[in-house]
Amino acid sequence: MTFDELRALFPSAQGCVHLNHAGTSPIAQPVADAVNAVTHDLMSDDPFLAYRNHMKRQETLRAAFGRMMGVPPSTLAFTRNTSHGLAIAADGIPFSAGDNVVVSGTEYPANVYPWMAQGHRGVETRLVPAREGGLVSEEDLVTACDDRTRVLAVSWVQWGTGQRMDLARLGAFCRERGILFVVDLVQGLGALRVDLSALRVDLAAAGCHKWLLAPGGLGVLYVRPGVLPLLRPTNIGWNSVVDSIDWDRIHFDLRPDSQRFEEGTPNLLGTAALHASVSLLEAVGFDAVEERILALAARIRGGLAARGYRVLSPDHPGARSGIVAFRHPTLPNDAVLAALTERRVIAAVRAGNVRFAPHAYNNEADVDAAMAALPS
Repeated sequence: MTFDELRALFPSAQGCVHLNHAGTSPIAQPVADAVNAVTHDLMSDDPFLAYRNHMKRQETLRAAFGRMMGVPPSTLAFTRNTSHGLAIAADGIPFSAGDNVVVSGTEYPANVYPWMAQGHRGVETRLVPAREGGLVSEEDLVTACDDRTRVLAVSWVQWGTGQRMDLARLGAFCRERGILFVVDLVQGLGALRVDLSALRVDLAAAGCHKWLLAPGGLGVLYVRPGVLPLLRPTNIGWNSVVDSIDWDRIHFDLRPDSQRFEEGTPNLLGTAALHASVSLLEAVGFDAVEERILALAARIRGGLAARGYRVLSPDHPGARSGIVAFRHPTLPNDAVLAALTERRVIAAVRAGNVRFAPHAYNNEADVDAAMAALPS
């Protein structure tokens, strides 16, 4: 599938320039059609047809995520959102009183509150301050760890600046020290390629309403096989056990893989939508999607610099992402956002910056229109 063919599937692209995929993405027509197909099944004489179709669709989707994330499908569980996945991780880790968790002080709350919630177990959450411009130093994170650090938790891509973290360095450090490495993937998954196995990530979570181009309400959790026996499932339901549809047999043999965390009735509509959106991304090609997004982000950075705006997002290789954060030299962020909104350019103000986040169906004309809409 070409980028132009992908663009034609997004009704929103005909009426506005959407550059807020780091917030909430519009959905494509095939995604809406997939949801409607499930509702049609649910209105039929045999509504259980929707569940039978779901079971096949879910495993196809799990395999696609395995290809996207560089991990076996059996290591993946579907969740409600990023927060849900990180809460499963935080609540399930066998902490002891006096342990600590190291996180950046600029993390999105989804990757802070689940760790703070472990305070009742005597666990300290250490917030490491960012450096100038809101950028996070991997060295500062490493330095904050000690012999009681149980977890280092970071976002792959920082929500406020778009900084892509060096997961390879942090993963190697954690594995050497016996620290669990937990990653919030939500601001990169669907936009950037990742191989969690090679990066030595132990646990990772993401929601699907941003770069994965699906509606909210569904997420994915990765649990490294070596970590699975350590992680205590805190939400147990009928679907957590082997032979889960044999409802007449009561037993407590948990599934031997990450699917033990899929405790109950699945999200039929969300799975259908996500299956459709991931199929679109895979039809374009994950490598091509990343290349396109980074090229558009580079065009945005160049346009902003030419207009005298201050770009906060890092520009060196390895730290770039699809997010470009910036500020006007004198105008407040809200004034910049209002000017963009008036010209039907959809952006956001986050963490003290204006934020653009293009996707693969955007094009150079979209970027140029956004630049023209910026106040001087």
